[in-house]
Amino acid sequence: MPSVSAVPLSVAFDLAFWLAIAGIVLGLFLFFRGFPILQRKRLIQSIPASTVRAASLGMVEVSGKAVGPYSIVAPLSEMDCYFYRARIEGVRDSAPSTREETLCVPFFLDDGTGRILIDPRHAESALRITFSDNFSGSVPSYLHHFLARHGVPPGAPVRLVEYSVREGDHLFVLGTLQENVEPDWIAGSRKQEQSGFPAYLSRDAADLQREMAFPELGPLEQKATASADGGQFDLSPPVVLKKGRPDELFILSSASQHDLAAGLAVKSVLCIWGGAAMALFALWLMVVRLGL
Repeated sequence: MPSVSAVPLSVAFDLAFWLAIAGIVLGLFLFFRGFPILQRKRLIQSIPASTVRAASLGMVEVSGKAVGPYSIVAPLSEMDCYFYRARIEGVRDSAPSTREETLCVPFFLDDGTGRILIDPRHAESALRITFSDNFSGSVPSYLHHFLARHGVPPGAPVRLVEYSVREGDHLFVLGTLQENVEPDWIAGSRKQEQSGFPAYLSRDAADLQREMAFPELGPLEQKATASADGGQFDLSPPVVLKKGRPDELFILSSASQHDLAAGLAVKSVLCIWGGAAMALFALWLMVVRLGL
């Protein structure tokens, strides 16, 4: 058996030894990463679900359908929506890069007992994907304008992903119900948006967005169903559901509360127990390679 002092020299170039060290580090990372996920799952389950009418100020969980007085057009799926987040994933200057575009008009959550205005800024969105595709070389003509707007050269390999909230989508929202103290909810100019106001487009600005989104198609008319009862929406309500303190959760999800909590439960178990098993196995492998 080699002496302990000679062992490090013999394993210095041993791939299994360094894989064991990497396994210990990764296993410990996953192990400790699992506890915040478990804590989040318990927090989601601890906050009782509420109807819109019965919701009180503070942390609340509500579910319902998305409704609104007017809409915009998502640039990738070409669908009417109230909120979209489009992401461009690719390579820029020989390094991976990601660019996002987010736009929103006022939309509400309607559960049959009432409506509540949603401010989606700073939300952790778990929305369903409405568009996802990889492109290398040519892209559909309607995407040229969108890519050029973000400085993507023609023919560059990219992955495009879009999440959106459309009329009638069922949403689960966990956030903080607060008094509406914003001086101006509807932003019609870039100056207003940069000043910190929500990027809610006015109806005129939304119509302009529809014209500019796909110039080759000409003006796209508003869907009648999106604005038929526009007069019934109060765009300056007394309360709004939004992000609270920086340490408080704000989740906008297409999945139900039960499904969201179940997914976090599985993820936490995999991280905690899987990470612990990986770290212990890697530690055993390192001890074996060291001959101890």
